[in-house]
Amino acid sequence: MNETMKTLLNRRSIRKYKSEQIKDEELNAVLEAGKYAPSGANQQSALFIVVQNKNVIEKLSKMNAAVMGKENIDPYYGHLQ
Repeated sequence: MNETMKTLLNRRSIRKYKSEQIKDEELNAVLEAGKYAPSGANQQSALFIVVQNKNVIEKLSKMNAAVMGKENIDPYYGHLQ
């Protein structure tokens, strides 16, 4: 089995995150991969915004929860806990 198939078959979703920042080269690799990820009708309309400031993340989380009408949840899966 080729490496791509192994990766696809063994991937897992993560919803618990560490509070430490990743290295810049790791972040850049993720962003680069995202640029080439498939998109609906091949429109490549995704826009990536990186937020690493904990206060800004908390504010965005509260704003997203309010939009969802569920102000008592964390849309970022407890990232700030």
